[in-house]
Amino acid sequence: MNRREFIKKAALIGAAGAILPTARLYGAVDGGYTGNLVIQLQVSGGWDVSSYCDPKVNQPGERNITGWSETGDIQQAGSIPFAQFANNNSLFEKYYRDMLVINGVDMQTNSHDTGVLHNWSGRNSVGYPTLTAMFAAKNAPEQPLSYINFGGYAQSAGLIRYSRLDDIRALSQILRPESDGGERTLRNAEDLLRIRAAAQARLERQLNNLYLTPRKMNNLSAYQQALNSRSSLTEIPSYFPPQSEIIENQQVNSETSSSLQRQIQMSIVAFEAGVASASDLFTPGYDTHNDHDALHEPLFTHLNESIDLLWTLAEAANIADRLTVIIGSDFSRTPYYNAGNGKDHWAVGSVIVMEKSPSWGNRVIGSTDEAQNAHNINPSTLEQDDANGTHIYPKHVHKALRRHLGLENTDVDQNFKFLGTADFDFFG
Repeated sequence: MNRREFIKKAALIGAAGAILPTARLYGAVDGGYTGNLVIQLQVSGGWDVSSYCDPKVNQPGERNITGWSETGDIQQAGSIPFAQFANNNSLFEKYYRDMLVINGVDMQTNSHDTGVLHNWSGRNSVGYPTLTAMFAAKNAPEQPLSYINFGGYAQSAGLIRYSRLDDIRALSQILRPESDGGERTLRNAEDLLRIRAAAQARLERQLNNLYLTPRKMNNLSAYQQALNSRSSLTEIPSYFPPQSEIIENQQVNSETSSSLQRQIQMSIVAFEAGVASASDLFTPGYDTHNDHDALHEPLFTHLNESIDLLWTLAEAANIADRLTVIIGSDFSRTPYYNAGNGKDHWAVGSVIVMEKSPSWGNRVIGSTDEAQNAHNINPSTLEQDDANGTHIYPKHVHKALRRHLGLENTDVDQNFKFLGTADFDFFG
């Protein structure tokens, strides 16, 4: 069975919970990327870690911090505590060995814009790129979709351009302009060759214009690079699932629709095809200032099912052992409810890092008190140290991840260092 026949018959899945194909296709397209892979899952709006990976129960005489703890208790999978809320048990009990939880990460802000910037660049002022941009620029800059972004923070700081992969039918039409997106041919091969030759000649004339502005030269060069890498994309349509099997947007609760599972499906396709190395996933709706529990419970259920889908598809594509997944949010939510049964912004949150059976899995680093205030942590011992420790900030997480992902002291790291920043050996 060739690649196209396999994909047509068994391409991924059509919806969460569907039976995966038993047959598998291994290997990228010829010349494709086969190295390690990175996904950042951006949970937008500020997730409530007290109902997730930094569980808190109500304290006598204090305002309620969580509704679930009125009747439930903190659960534990391996060494990782989690809240008895939504379907958290299904995620943590299945994946605790693959998981590092970093609690008490201080975003130093209650502003969404700054929280997003800080959490996904490691710096609370503009200018630094995402880890995904750095990773793609170092490992697979020649691949046409090396850095995919589905929304959220996508600063690349000039290292690489990001691509969207929202509409695979539109991409198929770009790759095969002679067709209508299906089997019908609009132009014959000879006409297409003449069109492409004329377009290339026009591009070369423009590039040779001595009066081009730097901005236009940069854009034309990027266009030329895209044309040159076109051949790398010619096989990717054979990895796409049929239109009927593409996962649709899902209505998560009364306020939020999510395309997260389709983003996962498309990312795994691009990874398996060898045309991408890094992807930013994006899921909205966590800014729950009213009806917090009613809105957050289905959001966490959807998030947990999506993370499970990600790893299930990665296993089916035989790329799970190459994949690092980083999960975080703008910040967290207050350790109490407001008058509308909602929760407002709280600077101290969490980051989760996942790989398949890592030596550093099944661990929690960092901690908060009963009211979700961050403790000082000793960078050397990784234990609470109120006298000589420091809060964990996003820069500490990013610095450790850069080292772990092989980005530290490389060309992509040179202009974006965290100078004078303590080393937390989260992955030692």
